[in-house]
Amino acid sequence: MGSPISPVLADIFMEEFESSSLLTADLRPSLWLRYVDDTFVVWPHGQDSLHEFLQYLNQQHSSIKFTMEQEHSGKLPFLDVLITRNQDGTLHHSIYRKPTHTDRYLHQRSFHHPAIKSSVNRALVQRAYTICDPDSLQHELQHITTSLQRNGYNAKQVKTSKPVPPDQRVSYTQGQTHTPTVSLPYLGPPSHRLQRIFNEAGIKVYHSAPKKLHGSLQSHKDKKDPSARAGVYRIPCECGKVYVGETGRNLPTRLKEHRAHGRRGDFDKSAIVKHSHIADHRVNWDAAEIIAPIQAWHPRRIREAIEIHKHDTVPQDIGFHISDIWLPLLPTNGSSISTVTP
Repeated sequence: MGSPISPVLADIFMEEFESSSLLTADLRPSLWLRYVDDTFVVWPHGQDSLHEFLQYLNQQHSSIKFTMEQEHSGKLPFLDVLITRNQDGTLHHSIYRKPTHTDRYLHQRSFHHPAIKSSVNRALVQRAYTICDPDSLQHELQHITTSLQRNGYNAKQVKTSKPVPPDQRVSYTQGQTHTPTVSLPYLGPPSHRLQRIFNEAGIKVYHSAPKKLHGSLQSHKDKKDPSARAGVYRIPCECGKVYVGETGRNLPTRLKEHRAHGRRGDFDKSAIVKHSHIADHRVNWDAAEIIAPIQAWHPRRIREAIEIHKHDTVPQDIGFHISDIWLPLLPTNGSSISTVTP
């Protein structure tokens, strides 16, 4: 889910899954609403058939498994919404906060641009008007007012009127084909003076957040293992020969793969394991090391070929082919090189 396209693909898949599953179900919910992977369902057929429906859904695809949470005392949280079932069957909706929620927001005395602080108020009020029904709206607005005042905002700074929708706000670039922009760190009063000067020149100013204290403190954690990175590595054998390879992950993972080939008898998949098996030599796994940390694949393959030419290796694939014209410039076995930047 780390890729920007992943939620889109997941949504497309779930739409197809829903269409096929709901159409072939013996009993169907009267309401099925989904946001990404959270689904709100109204089931009118009783408890027994509800559990059967859950089992049916989990049998449709090996990678899709649903879990279920039912209403308690007529209430059910769904995302940011607390849904309450009234006696007449209608649904009442208000803001849902987890029991661990502390109402801690960006404090008024924090060193941030006023626009960022006001956006906290605006976002909370916008959510209230979007989610709450008329019966719960005023209670939620009062809760927002109290919470913001506890975070240092005075009564004049707290706004509870309905925010203007984004599509109806006056745009700074209205009537202009192109507006120059500049991003500056927020420095307090000097930033406001600079913003007025830039605005007079028709330049839009964006302020970045100040550097946090966390970024200036040293980490107490141990430094990252130098072997846990991509690069060219070598594995020595007791006979003096070595195996040279390259990996885009990290050395411990690659060594586990070599050893696994040996345990399974897949000797053709690892030259060092095959050499150890044929010659009855012991591989010095503990002395394996990264000799050239390189992230990019193509430079890594070139460096691997150079290191194979440089070392006395076990019988192995030479990897990337280097033209013979370069061989006089490359170090021979036992020599060293100061810098090689493919």
